[in-house]
Amino acid sequence: MEDPRAAAVRQLAEPLVSEQALELVELSVLSQGGQALVRLLVDAPGGVTLQQCARLNQDIGRALEAANVFEERHTVEVSSPGLDRPLVSRRDYERALGEPVAMSVARDDGRTTDVHGVVLAVQPDPEAVVVKTAGGNLTVPLGQIRWAKKALRW
Repeated sequence: MEDPRAAAVRQLAEPLVSEQALELVELSVLSQGGQALVRLLVDAPGGVTLQQCARLNQDIGRALEAANVFEERHTVEVSSPGLDRPLVSRRDYERALGEPVAMSVARDDGRTTDVHGVVLAVQPDPEAVVVKTAGGNLTVPLGQIRWAKKALRW
């Protein structure tokens, strides 16, 4: 279940993010030194500019003040996920088709396995990602992925 403050921020932020043709990748609200830290990661096809992040930061800051979401002081940080962005949603994996990825996958025995490869496909039902690895193609259910991110090519 999402933190009530994060849910309130999400409700205010999503329309503002959409207005700029951006996608909200990740949102977190942390308590830090007696104040709240609101972090948003946004992305768009082709990337996000510094100006877009700055404008969105101001817009969200004003919306949070107007809605009085936080009683304590708060800071808003808006940034792009960077080149090694986390893959969180099905849509993230669809955008990563043909791209190298690194992921940690939960095993039945409770441990995890690191997987490195290229995203070949995203299956709808059951939701899974097909990754081409050195050992062959591997189908990984989305629910078993603990974390995943695009891997950098060097």
